[in-house]
Amino acid sequence: MDEKTIEKIKKEAEEIINKFSEVLEKFNLEMEESYYIIESRNVLREDEAVESNPEFREKFLKIAPKVNKEGYVVVEKGSWLK
Repeated sequence: MDEKTIEKIKKEAEEIINKFSEVLEKFNLEMEESYYIIESRNVLREDEAVESNPEFREKFLKIAPKVNKEGYVVVEKGSWLK
């Protein structure tokens, strides 16, 4: 690039930065930062013991393809694992 083109690019870049600065000055940037759209944040349920339903477990284990001696469902290892 010749010197004339470089100077033209520098001048245009400076104008862009000045315009951008003018636009930014119009905004109130003294606000408190917020990262949440809604007021509720970190809302978790309380841990509580859940009553198990032995009838459900029995029915579930009946339809499971494979169950071990301890009564746990045995799943197939992914073919992508070695």
